[in-house]
Amino acid sequence: MLDIASGTGAQCRDAGNAGFDATGIDLAESMVNVARSMGGANTSYIEGSALELPFDNESFDICLLILALHEHPESERATILKEALRVLQPCGHLVIAEYQEPSRAWKLHPAWQLIRGVEHAAGAAHRSGFRDFVSRGSLTGFEERHGLTSTEEVRSHFGMIRAVAIPRR
Repeated sequence: MLDIASGTGAQCRDAGNAGFDATGIDLAESMVNVARSMGGANTSYIEGSALELPFDNESFDICLLILALHEHPESERATILKEALRVLQPCGHLVIAEYQEPSRAWKLHPAWQLIRGVEHAAGAAHRSGFRDFVSRGSLTGFEERHGLTSTEEVRSHFGMIRAVAIPRR
């Protein structure tokens, strides 16, 4: 399993503890160092870019993109997706968890306001990517624009985070 933009490696540790061989990759050396310091069975972490993954084609059964798309411009999102699919085995699955803008009735919900506040505080480039991602239909819009068809879906945080499993075809 490959966790792209793995941050502190929480998903890798969980997958490793469940018996998967898990690799995390993150651009930030500090995040990779934290992930390594926290250990975990069957896990490894490397510093690298989601825009140019340093792995051979079809190297992984599962690729994760957990809150890894919204902070980027659309052109980079497309490249990250292309790279994730490139390293995915033909029968593998891509799992994406991302923000899903709530319905109008829920836009004032404290959870959505907190998400918006955190994304705003993350800096101008991050904020710009988040606003663009949401204005383009959030994860649902991303799937539609890139011809992705999910086979499984779950929602959390009052429906404001949506996770989908997409088989590689």
